[in-house]
Order: sequence, then C-alpha cells, then structure tokens
Amino acid sequence: MPSRRERFERISREARESTNKALIEDISALTVLTDQQIERLMPTKADKEQFSRLMAIVAAGTDDNTKVAALKQNLDDVGGVLVKVLKILL
Repeated sequence: MPSRRERFERISREARESTNKALIEDISALTVLTDQQIERLMPTKADKEQFSRLMAIVAAGTDDNTKVAALKQNLDDVGGVLVKVLKILL
C-alpha cells in the first residue's frame, strides 16, 4: 500500500499533468500551433502561461502602438517564449 506521501505525490503529479494537457489543448485551439509544437517549444507550465500572456497582448483590441508599449512593459516576462515562437517562423 502506498504511503501518504506517495499518494500526495501522485495526486500532485496527476494534477500537474492534467493542467499541462489542458493548457496545451487551449493554446492549440486558439493558434496555428499543434499540440506537439507547443509541447516542444513550451515544455513547462510557466512557458505556456507566458505564451498566454503574450497572446493576450497581441490579440487585444487596441492599436499596434499600444500593443508595442505593452510588449515593452512585459518583455522580461514573455521575451523567452516570444523568441521560441518566432524561431519556428524561420
């Protein structure tokens, strides 16, 4: 019989995997990226959350200058994932 610790670790792992899968499915439904591309480019939950923040800025109903200003303000947070996504365009 698994210990309490092992059961909590299993619960934690399953929750993490479920959340990660849901993020991948949501992102692929809203973009041209496939599930496989998302998993390869953004392997961590943090990467996917950064990508979501980036896409929220880009998809905002504001003019391009406002989007550029928002990107500048958030570049430290979304810059890494921005570079990864742009690399697939090369």
